[in-house]
Amino acid sequence: MSDDRDLLPAAGRRPEVIVCAGGGGVGKTTTSAALALALAWQGKRTLVVTVDPARRLADAMDTPIGSEPKRVPLDPSVKGELWALMPDPRVAMRTFIEHLFKNEPEAKARLVQNPIFLVMEDAVAGVHELVSVMLVVRAVSEIALDVVVVDTAPSRYALDLVSYPGRLAALLEGRAVAWFGSLAQRATGDGDSEHGGVLAWGRRKVEGALGRVLGARVITDVANLFGELARVRLRFAQLARQAEELVLGEATKFVLVAAPSGAAGADLHYLARKLERLGREATAVVLNRADDAAPPWVDELLADEAATPALVAAVRQLEEERAARTRAADAMASELATSLPKLRQLRLPTIAAEHPAAIVGALAGELARHLGALGV
Repeated sequence: MSDDRDLLPAAGRRPEVIVCAGGGGVGKTTTSAALALALAWQGKRTLVVTVDPARRLADAMDTPIGSEPKRVPLDPSVKGELWALMPDPRVAMRTFIEHLFKNEPEAKARLVQNPIFLVMEDAVAGVHELVSVMLVVRAVSEIALDVVVVDTAPSRYALDLVSYPGRLAALLEGRAVAWFGSLAQRATGDGDSEHGGVLAWGRRKVEGALGRVLGARVITDVANLFGELARVRLRFAQLARQAEELVLGEATKFVLVAAPSGAAGADLHYLARKLERLGREATAVVLNRADDAAPPWVDELLADEAATPALVAAVRQLEEERAARTRAADAMASELATSLPKLRQLRLPTIAAEHPAAIVGALAGELARHLGALGV
């Protein structure tokens, strides 16, 4: 494990971490990508990572992205760097296992053939998020970065990812994995289950009860799984602790992303309360599609004598929808100023563009002028 003790850079040289969280459909991934791009424009070496398996970040960056950090091409005039990481649920676990078991090739070969592992890597809630955070730690150890922007999954459980590493470390540092490891030895005939007095008798009783409930094959597979993990559990725990330190550290900033709707507002308050329970508080809130006023072209088009009645009617309808969003955004901003007075607010306009990369570029221009409001 010694080669992983200093996986993270020293405290003074670690990158700043910004975790973006919000409900679904509020433009969180686009905002995260735009924030990372704005920071790169300012000369920062920035990594943006998403744990959202919907793969929206690849569209936003307009470049192929996967489970290894990818350098995003920028204009040569940009002084900073932009990297992107989007762990693929189908391969992220294997990528991490390769890293975790790099000194245990035989144990790794057995692990990836274990039926319980095959189910776990595809189905267990939180595995993708947990592995994604671990891969961020590895990226930080390999690339000299100034800022890491983390785009969480679009749900009220988005912030669970910052607590997963610590909970896993507590499990790995406890006795359960070691107990299952010794159980694996007995399941394969390597242990001496005939001796040991009362302790051995108690273990046989527990193993017998498990076998009756789960079946002999299942209990053997589970025991073997934990047996392989027991070989690397201290290294695994160390990685988990470093992941926790990175994404839940005192210097980590949390930016909540919302849109002017009742559901998005409810999600925002839920996530703010969850941060409080974690002993943290949000730095700022970004309100997307929260235009302050109509774009100048609306009045120009409506005043154009050449505009057809159908075009004028369509523009008026769009303007009514925009005005309704503005009123909703005003109401949300006013409510937040009362309920969460310490929360800095930043309103971003609706971007009229079709390609996600064009939207990211336009939002990055907006954010670049207001990074101070986000505390970066």
